[in-house]
Parts: sequence; structure tokens; C-alpha cells
Amino acid sequence: MTTVVKDDLNVAGNKDAAFQTEITARTYQDNPDGSKELLLFPWQSDTSLYFDFDLKKWSKRINENWRYKKKNYTWVDWTQMVLPCVSWLRCYKMEYLPYDILAGIAVGFMVVPQGMSYANLAGLPSVFGLYGAFLPVLAYSLIGSSRQLAVGPVAVTSLLLDTQLKKMVPAAASISSPNTPTPEQAPIQALYNQKAIQVCLIVSCLYTAIGIFRLGFITNFLSRSVIGGFTSGAAVTIGLSQVKYILGVSVPRVDSIQSNMRNYVNIMYNMKWQEYLMGYFGCVLLVTCRSLGRNVKYCSILRSLGPMLVCVMGLVAVYTGDLQLKCIKIVASIPKGLPKPTVSWWTPMDNLGEIFATAIIVMLVDLLESTSIARTLANRNGYELNANQEITGLGLSNFVGAIFNCYTTTGSFSRSA
Repeated sequence: MTTVVKDDLNVAGNKDAAFQTEITARTYQDNPDGSKELLLFPWQSDTSLYFDFDLKKWSKRINENWRYKKKNYTWVDWTQMVLPCVSWLRCYKMEYLPYDILAGIAVGFMVVPQGMSYANLAGLPSVFGLYGAFLPVLAYSLIGSSRQLAVGPVAVTSLLLDTQLKKMVPAAASISSPNTPTPEQAPIQALYNQKAIQVCLIVSCLYTAIGIFRLGFITNFLSRSVIGGFTSGAAVTIGLSQVKYILGVSVPRVDSIQSNMRNYVNIMYNMKWQEYLMGYFGCVLLVTCRSLGRNVKYCSILRSLGPMLVCVMGLVAVYTGDLQLKCIKIVASIPKGLPKPTVSWWTPMDNLGEIFATAIIVMLVDLLESTSIARTLANRNGYELNANQEITGLGLSNFVGAIFNCYTTTGSFSRSA
């Protein structure tokens, strides 16, 4: 048994020397014969024990800072405090514009099929994914601090929403196509869509609360091992969730990876070779473009154009060859126009406890995914990531999504990288 007694403080010099204090501690070791052995060792003190808060000095600094801003700030500086995007717009160089346009086109061609596919993964109509790829990213660009993060629908959240929302609306599990429900299934799908919007609203409130109360420092405790493990796990989950579209089969939803792989093996005989060939050649073209862009000096642009080439070739093949009549499943019709406001869907909020619990889980997963990729991109490109600003930007993007027919969005691994 060991007894530790903190003895005295050896503070040299002035008052601030307490931050560099050593505490001499008396440690008594109990010996078998009943005697105590005294051990002395230096012990670095916790600086928080000596935090000296002076309210008058703090108030004086606040007043001086306010007077300085009032005297020296222009209208642009005041606008920058409300809209952080002004800070990088002020120093934007026009030579960046062609590269940004190219990146925007490549990500745009990539997010259209991804957004529709992820919406179906969540059990929602495909148009929800398109709206989620459009409006939230505009809202995030005004507040967010990451310069490369692509905000929109993601696979992990879509799978999570599908599992949780079908617990609230069990009848939705029988709907095979959210885009074209039967007349009997239409009210069930409408209720399911409303629950998704309500979860998005609660997630936006949670994000905003974390940002306003300056709790973004929590993300600093994410270790590289946690980020690496989450990234690898998300890659496996996303990959397995998309295999059924390449094979052209329907796979029941399971929780474990082993069961998912077993299901693929068991239904392999139902594979549609037409869809498999189309998906296979699309994957080969993507990998080829990426490899050429990385290894061939004058083909670097192919890394960005790969997704666009695959999309264009797929559209041309379906349109000219009428492949929808030859065992190639297509998305079918999508509502035209801009999204309609869904503020009226916020109430009534039945099952509030389940919605709130789902929103917390979704927010934590989204926060981990978005923060990990944003921090990686910031380190790679040599700039500082403001965690509170980042979280507030995600909250604003989800709030806009809850207003205009979108489900929860966050930073995407594939589109950002």
C-alpha cells in the first residue's frame, strides 16, 4: 500500500512561476514488517490548479478589443465575422479558377449517381439525394472552414438511417422502390420521408449547439488510429453495399460483414450478366483513368475526368441502345424543378425519443467521418482547420436540408479525396 501526501509548493520568483512549479510529495511505502519507507520524488503540477481568473482584466480586454474593432474594422471585416467565406474570397487568385471548375465538374458528375444511390440505400426517393447534393453544400461553403470538403449524402449515414427509420415505420420494409410506391404504400413512404426530415432537423440543432458552445475541441482527441480504423471500416461497408448494384441482385439487409458476404455467395446464380458487364467496365475505366493520371505525366487530368467519362458513356449507352429494355435497371423518372419547402413536415414529431436517439447516433458518425477527412485534407494542404466553425457549417447545411427536402449530409470520403 502506498500513501501520497503533497507537502509544499516550491514557487520561485513571481506569481506566474506557479505554472512551472514542482510539488514535493511524500510517498510512504508500507513494508511487510509494518514500518513505512519514505520516498521523495518531484511531481509536475497541473497548470489548471493555478488558473487565476481576473474578471476586471478580462472585461478590460473585451472592451479594448471591441473599441479596436469599432475603430478599425471595415464593412468587409464585419461581414467576415458573420460569413467566414469572405476571408478566402478576399485573397482568391484567378489562376485557381480553372482547376476549381474542373474539380467542380468532376465532383458534380460523381455526386449525381452517388446521391441517388445513397438515397435509395436510406429507403428514400432518389430525388432526396440530388437535393442533398445541391443545397447543403452551398450553405456549408458560407460557414465551413475546410477548402476541399465535399458535403452531401454519404453511404454510412444512409445505411444507418435505413436501419433506424424502418424501426419507427416497420411497414416501409415492404416497399421495394421508394421512387414508385404503390397507392397503398404511398402514405407509408410519405411518413417515412417525414421521419427522415425530422431526424435531419434534430441533427442540425445538435451540430449548431456544439459549435455555439465551442465544444469543437472534442474532435482534437480523435487519434490517428481511430480515424484510420473508421476510414477502413467505412470503405468496406460502402464497398459491400454497392456490390449488389453491379451484380444486379437484391440482397437482404444484415448487420455483419460475414452474413453480407455469405448472402452474395448464395445468390450469385441470380446475377444479371448485362448489369455486371456494364458495372465491371465502368470500374475498369475508373481504375485505368486513375492509374494513368497518377503515373503518366501528361495524363494527370484523367484522374478528375474519370467519373465524368463513366457517367457520360453510361448515359449514351442507355439512351442509344435502349438498354432499359434489355435487363438494365434504370432510375426511371425523377421529379423536375427545385425542392419544395418541407418546414411543415417538422411537426407533429411522434416518436420523439426514437428520433432524438437516431439523430445523436447519426450526428456522431457524421461528425467522425467529416472531421477525419477534413483534418486529413487540411494537414495535406497546409492550413488550419477551425473545429467549431466546421461543426457550425455542418449544422447550417443540415438545417437548410431540413427546410428543402434533404436528408442528413456530411463530408464525403470519396468526393473530397
